[in-house]
Amino acid sequence: MAVGTIATSILTDIANAIRFQAGVATLYKPGQMAAAITALDGTNAGNYQAQQYKQLQSGVLSDSVFEDIADAIRGQNGLSTQYRPGDMAAAILALNWDVGLKPRAVLTSLGTLEFNYVDGRHCYSGGVPVDAWEINPAGYSSASARPYDSIKLQVKKVVIHSSWTQVGMTNASYLFNSFQSMTEVSGFENLSGITSAVQMFTSCPALETIFATSFSNVGLSGSLMFNGCNRLVGGTDGFVPSSTSGASVCKLGSGGVLTDPNNDGRHWFYAHYYDDGEGVLTASATPDSNRTLVASGRICAEAKYVGLGFTPWDGVTGPTHRQQLTSATFAADMAGFTYLNFQYLFYSCTNLASVSGLSNLSGVRSMRFMFASCAVTTLDFRGFDPSTLTDLYYAFSSCSSLATIYADSTWALPLSGISGSQCFYACSTSLVGGNGTVWSSSNTSYTYMRIDAAGTPGYITSL
Repeated sequence: MAVGTIATSILTDIANAIRFQAGVATLYKPGQMAAAITALDGTNAGNYQAQQYKQLQSGVLSDSVFEDIADAIRGQNGLSTQYRPGDMAAAILALNWDVGLKPRAVLTSLGTLEFNYVDGRHCYSGGVPVDAWEINPAGYSSASARPYDSIKLQVKKVVIHSSWTQVGMTNASYLFNSFQSMTEVSGFENLSGITSAVQMFTSCPALETIFATSFSNVGLSGSLMFNGCNRLVGGTDGFVPSSTSGASVCKLGSGGVLTDPNNDGRHWFYAHYYDDGEGVLTASATPDSNRTLVASGRICAEAKYVGLGFTPWDGVTGPTHRQQLTSATFAADMAGFTYLNFQYLFYSCTNLASVSGLSNLSGVRSMRFMFASCAVTTLDFRGFDPSTLTDLYYAFSSCSSLATIYADSTWALPLSGISGSQCFYACSTSLVGGNGTVWSSSNTSYTYMRIDAAGTPGYITSL
């Protein structure tokens, strides 16, 4: 008796699930799959090779093939579940022979690595378990000593389950070291009590958030704990760790990298980088579908970034290298933000020659190194409110081609609460204010970010 037309992709998924569990590259005919499932015992040969979908998209099989596969799955997991063909691959991936109460790191089908302490291989953060490793409560002396080190690049998120508090782990050194695709850690409060965190998050360049409802770093030490976490932003005041930041910044509140999920003060805008060299800064997460996108990413509006590594044009080489950025536009919807820090936004984009949409910005605080070493010849700040500016440190440094800065006739910096030495460091005599003041290496302070007038020299031309 036939089941009718069946997609060959379903059979490929089932066979790949068997191959994954066994760690083999074996090719299975449909009639061999039930026996292969029955033979699974948790042994992994370490040679898993997935097969691609076939060109033939559908075919006809006897329903007995799927009945046998379902029986084999039930024989392994001891359940009475009725499985449809499309459910079988996931059910096979969920099989496990790892039993008992143990501290485990469980990799899920969603790319989450969940740390829990329960009886058997389970996950509570969504998806199904696809692999698991027993964790040594004493921790590890290097990243390579971790049993899950081989899958570090697959991890998208980490979840510390509430059961982990029973493990009593004190050494968390290297725990997430070099998780280069990881964007988020949640449940960090369940690591309270750790005392060592050496290079715990080193080389996690995609990490943006560590969620914790509470955490005390009393007694905690950890050199280079956040080295290379260029995108990590704390949820209270936009704090970003430096390359040398240690355990002292592993905290909630001001100057801390942790974020309370119930009190997250961050807001995000997006940078879409297109193949014509333009970067568009916008509140919309959706790129322009009529343009060819090179890279895209989100940027925290409040973040006090401390260097490169948080924009889509920060690639080491190739099309995402910052030197490929030739123009930048702040979209009209950026006007919806009331607090913005732009530290290092276009730093060392040496071919960035055009910036538009500055009039769409309000509430800008920091422009530290924002345009440093760019190729702009003109910047138009008309419509830009400077009253909230606090930091112009090296903002236009090494802009040797910069000749004209336009602003409204009402332009005025705050009378207090602002700093910015070397704002115009290493510019050139090309830069001339509206009243004829020529740039001088003796006058590079932020105070020259004013309208050039008799008695009050500056580098701005009012219109």
